[in-house]
Amino acid sequence: MASVNQKAINLWTARVIPVVLIGLAGYATWVVIVLVCIDYLLKPSPTIREPRPGAGIAILTVYACLLLFLALTYFRLTYTVIANPGYTPRGPQWHAQNSSKRQRRRSSRAVAPPPDLEKQNGSLGEQPASNGILSASPGVPASSAYGPADDALAPGLQNFYKRDVFSCESDGRPIWCSTCLNWKLDRAHHCREVGRCVRKMDHFCPWVGGIVSETSQKFFVLFVCWGTIYCVFVLIFMAKFVAERAPIGVNIHWIVLLCMAGLFSLFLLGMSGSSLQFVFQNTTTIENLSRKTKVWQLAVLMPRVPAHSYNRPPYRTITYGQDSNNTRTFAILHSRPGENPWDLGYFRNFKSVMGEHWYDWILPIKPSPCADHDRQDCQFEIGPAVERMKSEVGITSHTAFDEEKPRRHQRRRPRRSTHTRSADPAAENNETRREKRRKKGRGHSSLRNESRRDSGVDR
Repeated sequence: MASVNQKAINLWTARVIPVVLIGLAGYATWVVIVLVCIDYLLKPSPTIREPRPGAGIAILTVYACLLLFLALTYFRLTYTVIANPGYTPRGPQWHAQNSSKRQRRRSSRAVAPPPDLEKQNGSLGEQPASNGILSASPGVPASSAYGPADDALAPGLQNFYKRDVFSCESDGRPIWCSTCLNWKLDRAHHCREVGRCVRKMDHFCPWVGGIVSETSQKFFVLFVCWGTIYCVFVLIFMAKFVAERAPIGVNIHWIVLLCMAGLFSLFLLGMSGSSLQFVFQNTTTIENLSRKTKVWQLAVLMPRVPAHSYNRPPYRTITYGQDSNNTRTFAILHSRPGENPWDLGYFRNFKSVMGEHWYDWILPIKPSPCADHDRQDCQFEIGPAVERMKSEVGITSHTAFDEEKPRRHQRRRPRRSTHTRSADPAAENNETRREKRRKKGRGHSSLRNESRRDSGVDR
């Protein structure tokens, strides 16, 4: 009962807080435009001070631009959260159980069962048994925490094994959601507030009225960043004007706006820092909770059977496909603790969420590239960690990472034979002197005279 009440509170909070935020933004706009820019800077009372149209117009222009960007990102974020939250479909067993529950409710309204029988059967459609298997509703096949015993009861496995890499359990099958009664897609998490599995779920945010997932993470980052700039700008010029008016008397609305700007600046600054950190690391708030100890289990396609070797770690395999000529064998590999198989590097991680071009990084127009799953290798782009895992077990060659290039042997010039050298040291020294003088550009006449003198000495 407590969890149900908490879920209802979270849902109602998510509906109320967006309206409160819009009201606070409207109040701040009224204070800035009317009370500060118009009544104090552009058209002040003659008893206060002279007008300052330059400062008033500058503040109005910058404030309007920041408010426009903030409003665009917030409405784009809320629209995406409502229209495309990133839910994964429920399984056919869930729909069968849901229909049987509705039928029982209709029949129970017509004829109420005795209290003892109702307590014995339970008010829910399924109850956990002692052996970990869920006893399903009548006419609905049972399923366990690792999926149904028969894969035909939960179709959709071909969406996983047609790719080269996917997240799996220890038995090699995809992760099973016992609530949605369907296979979990890569990096999907079940949200208890909405009762659905969500692709790359970040967190349930009441400030935006729903779940921040792969479809809305980019817009959430833009919203908190533009909100930080907006609040810091309001904080700076309001602090200046409050200090300027302090000896005479300050309007109470100025003080309220200054406190609001300071509070939201601290909050949004922390949110911006953590959100950008998750973007650069290609992780989410939920994944970051166990980022340093998480061990990922991946089913990796084996294009060829590696040669047997005693120094390679053992691994399990699983084969998918009904036809023996069209089967795909996967190796079940484990990452190192704290290793992220989706880490592509800081800049590529940033571009996978925020977009490829600089204008995508500041404008809430295009969705994140990572939300496009039309890939053959994996639902998300995999990083170097997966290649390392494959190389360790011999699935792929390791030459690109560890093997060194062969050294090139340079040819050595053959030494001149000893008979070409002069046996007389004096003649060898004379020949050396001739070469040096020839390089200096002396004439042939000087060389001829030098040779004559040398020949006289040799005699």
